[in-house]
Amino acid sequence: MLLRRVGVFMAIVLGLSVFAGPASAQVSSETEVLRAVTSSQGTPDIHAPDGGAKVVVFGDSHASGTNAPFRTDERGCLHGTDSWPAQLQANLGLARGELIDVSCNGASINSGGLHFSDEVREAEARGAIGARTEQIIIQFGKNDHWGQSSVSLRNSVINCLTDLVNGCGDRAIAAGTMQDPGAVTAQHYAQRMEPVIDYLRYFAPNADITLLGYQEFLPQSGSEVCVRFGGIDIRKPDASALVSYMDRLESAIAGAAEILEVQHVDLRAATTGRSSCSGDPLANGVLDLRANLIGMPWHPSVRGDAVTAGLLTNQVGDSLDAP
Repeated sequence: MLLRRVGVFMAIVLGLSVFAGPASAQVSSETEVLRAVTSSQGTPDIHAPDGGAKVVVFGDSHASGTNAPFRTDERGCLHGTDSWPAQLQANLGLARGELIDVSCNGASINSGGLHFSDEVREAEARGAIGARTEQIIIQFGKNDHWGQSSVSLRNSVINCLTDLVNGCGDRAIAAGTMQDPGAVTAQHYAQRMEPVIDYLRYFAPNADITLLGYQEFLPQSGSEVCVRFGGIDIRKPDASALVSYMDRLESAIAGAAEILEVQHVDLRAATTGRSSCSGDPLANGVLDLRANLIGMPWHPSVRGDAVTAGLLTNQVGDSLDAP
């Protein structure tokens, strides 16, 4: 019963995570809820200097940040004021406009929400892409559909935690309530990314491109998943498809980086053993004061975003021209 309640709670929270896409212009009760936890802090870098920003970020909620306080950009996309792009900009000492973050919660390569190509158009509108651009960092994949499935990872997680009939294994895959891990391949990931990557290479010819994976929020093997609910670890032992899916996605991102001949940062390796139910988590649970109370479950805490920003600072910092 407690697991089911946690599942329903996560379903509500995860459902709110995509409200802020383009359709969110409508006034709703969800908007009012989010206004209660948003802030005007962290004014976005609206426009880059002539010739482009030095660093441009594309991605989904793991890039845009899910921890309060938030701000909302002109597209209706939420941005945590301590997201890893914000922390990266501070670490690198980049002036206003030198890092442009066009990530958006709910975004995907080319499935639901805003697409990668939509974010590129937004970056162009802000003058972010050009000869001055030195680093392009991309974090996508969790919100995409793979193979013939129309089920997103978000819905897979919700079904896993609430569907007592099909569960989170082979039966769920067969029933169409769970993503099929076997459909997630490096070749397919690269194929979907390649047209936009080629476009960026043409219009930002001096930029290094990096594909960024995701931090560990599910185990890397086995079948058990766990989320911290307050002070209790809520475990589900039959989630083999969910565990396998994230493992296959991480492998696909790394393999696609080789195929596309771009750089790759293995964030999961840097956060191994620091998931929601660990002793010192870098991922949010549900109402877990050890991470962030107001933040998406199975998403980075502010400290988790700091790890990402630190890794990227080490990777790209030396390559940037002095301000």
